Amino acid sequence: MTDRPRTPSRHRTPNFRRFIITGALIGLVIGVFLGMRDSGGPSYSPEMNYSDSTAIAFLGVVGVLLGGGLGAGVAVLFDRTGRDGR
Repeated sequence: MTDRPRTPSRHRTPNFRRFIITGALIGLVIGVFLGMRDSGGPSYSPEMNYSDSTAIAFLGVVGVLLGGGLGAGVAVLFDRTGRDGR
C-alpha cells in the first residue's frame, strides 16, 4: 500500500462582485415593483403628492442598496463557512 502525499484542499472564495450585483438587481426589481403598485395602501398619504416616477426611483434605489448589502452578507457567510471546512 503506497501513501500518496495529501494535497491541501484549495479554498474557493465567492465572487463578491457577482453576489453584490445580483442582490442589487433583485432589489431593484422588487423596489420598482413596489413603486409601480397602485397607491392607496395602508401607508398611502393623500397629503403627499409624489409622482409615480419619484416613488419608483426612490424604492428602486432603496432596493438596490438593501439587495446589494444582503448579497454582500450572503457572500461573507459563504466565505466564512468555506474557511471552517464545513
